[in-house]
Amino acid sequence: NFCTHRRRVVNTELPSEHTGRAYTTYAHGCTMITARLAVLLLVARSASANMIVETAEYQSCVAAPSTCKSMSLPNTQLVGTLPTEFGVLTSLTYLGLYQNRFTGTVPTELGVLTGLTMLWLSENRLTGTLPSELGALTNLTLIWSSNNRLTGTLPSELGVLSRLNRVDIDGNRLTGTLPSELGGLTDLEFLWLFDNQLTGTLPSELGALNRLTEMSLHTNQLTGTLPSALSRITTLSTIYVCNNAGLCGDVPGGVTLASGRTSSTCLVGAIAGTLLGSSCPTLSPTASPSTSPTKSVATES
Repeated sequence: NFCTHRRRVVNTELPSEHTGRAYTTYAHGCTMITARLAVLLLVARSASANMIVETAEYQSCVAAPSTCKSMSLPNTQLVGTLPTEFGVLTSLTYLGLYQNRFTGTVPTELGVLTGLTMLWLSENRLTGTLPSELGALTNLTLIWSSNNRLTGTLPSELGVLSRLNRVDIDGNRLTGTLPSELGGLTDLEFLWLFDNQLTGTLPSELGALNRLTEMSLHTNQLTGTLPSALSRITTLSTIYVCNNAGLCGDVPGGVTLASGRTSSTCLVGAIAGTLLGSSCPTLSPTASPSTSPTKSVATES
């Protein structure tokens, strides 16, 4: 049956010294076995398996996956696809799988992890689109999925996540326009979507983001003007828009662009008291979860 088959798969993929420890009993039924797979299959593919197995966090998640709240396995040489079995880790609040070598798509099953507050998938090799099912994660405060190979449009369903504080999906291959629904992210402070292939104009609904402090949209294919509604955001200190050749017109009153953030555009207006045409910012390495949310971006003179 399903569970027997899954046990055989795990016992085949997992190093022999770990299979007995992981499967001491099957009395918890199929759901428990499937939940353990979400952890076991990851570690079975990792060159750091022995190191991971010895961690208290890993052992507690294998022993009681239904109460597993945090799965943090950054920079552990994990490969393969993200298991769909993550969908049964229903108590998970933190999923940190950044700086690995995952391939394939982001599982739609992540959309049932309604307690999830932080999702870190940056610096992998993920492809496909961001699933619209992520719009069900109403407790989510952070999505960090930069430096992958994601394609398609930004899901409009993300606009209902009113607790989102940071969205960082830069360094991918996203296309299409920015959904107007992003105006519903009333807690958002950082919006980083630079280095994609986004097109179209900036929606005026962005003016409703009254806690926004930094918006990084440079190196896309945006057109039109900066919406005047941005002038209503009193917290907005920096807008990065260089390398959007079709972005033109006047900078709205009350909006000041940082020095060097307008090259390869035809915007005119208040640019932090400097002349237009300065160099684009040099991209900095992606910050780790332990660092400040603000990315350091250098500016050439």
